[in-house]
Amino acid sequence: MEVTRSTANRIVIIGCPGSGKSTLATQIAQIGNIPLVHLDSIQWIDNETNTSQAVFDAKLKEEIQKDQWVIDGNYGRTMELRMKRAEMVIWLDFPRSVCLYRILKRYVKNKGKKNPHGNPDRLYFSFLRFVWNYKKENDSRIKVLRDRYQDRLLFIHIHSGKELRKFINNFEIQCQL
Repeated sequence: MEVTRSTANRIVIIGCPGSGKSTLATQIAQIGNIPLVHLDSIQWIDNETNTSQAVFDAKLKEEIQKDQWVIDGNYGRTMELRMKRAEMVIWLDFPRSVCLYRILKRYVKNKGKKNPHGNPDRLYFSFLRFVWNYKKENDSRIKVLRDRYQDRLLFIHIHSGKELRKFINNFEIQCQL
């Protein structure tokens, strides 16, 4: 299965923090004129307060019932729910060194600014440990879901900036057809 405009109405973007999920989601939404949903925007009320799990789940279920969307974010508890409704999953699987560098760069660049998606840009040891262990703790679950839904959705596994640029170029071409 390849990327076409007809396979790109409901897109899930997953990957380690710092892999570029939000950036890619924004690009895809703009190129394809598809509504954009950042899970962090659903989860965070402000830099200090989360929504309840019930409110988060209700908002997410409302969003995924729509005909078109690009949703970025991990939120492993809801990953399968999103995949069941998606047509395409994009897994940004970059080396942890790249992700950690991007997180540190983003932190320095945005220090003191409000994050547009609501989640706080803070550097806690627990968050850095989560990033460091992301592959070990998440890859097997993602692969199980990929195998479970591979017959009905397009699963794109991107490992490098070169692969990502190739994907974006192809997506842009398909959306122009």
